[in-house]
Amino acid sequence: MGKRMRMKPLQVHVPSAKEYGNQKSFAMEFDSALESSWCTALIDWFDRNDDVRTVEANRATRKDVQKWLPEDHDLWIHLQNAKRDMLKNYLYRFPSVYRGKKRLRMPENKIQRTDPFGGGFHNFHSEVSHWENCTRALVWTIYLNDVPSNEGETEFLFDKIRIHPKKGRGVVWPAAWMFQHRGNPVHTHSKYIATGWYWYPEEKGYYESEKSSTEPKP
Repeated sequence: MGKRMRMKPLQVHVPSAKEYGNQKSFAMEFDSALESSWCTALIDWFDRNDDVRTVEANRATRKDVQKWLPEDHDLWIHLQNAKRDMLKNYLYRFPSVYRGKKRLRMPENKIQRTDPFGGGFHNFHSEVSHWENCTRALVWTIYLNDVPSNEGETEFLFDKIRIHPKKGRGVVWPAAWMFQHRGNPVHTHSKYIATGWYWYPEEKGYYESEKSSTEPKP
């Protein structure tokens, strides 16, 4: 009978006071989240494929085209790997995001194009705003192309920061209501992004009981 492997204990990083003191925002940037070639390939896929799930937003506050990358597509694994790496680094920096026994879910890959002359998500909003999306923990975005200065930034209302789109750059931030953000308009170039969410998994009995954690124990 083979020797039984002993699992190593999970190492949890506890950020120091100095690390927290240097943190200006909970929006974390990753300048080389996705290789340039995969960014180009995703743009090419977006422009060539019309037979996939597509939503075209065309209203006063938002104007863009969104397509969902199928899970069986060759590019899927490259996005998943990039998302996994960003999440690993984010949780190392902010381990209190998730304290459960499973893993955050990341089931969708949405590719989005915003065109000049009115394109963008102009109103500030958060990614959690009602019951149906309340299990979103974090948001992720990867910019797929370069955009000229002063166009297409991801702007955060309360953090007072703007993140400029750069090919391959990734951003992760909390989905909660206090992280109000918007996609600013583009004027000369279309902007392509890959985006989605990290979701809390269903985890009944986390407190070793099906009852609410707020109920007194006997």
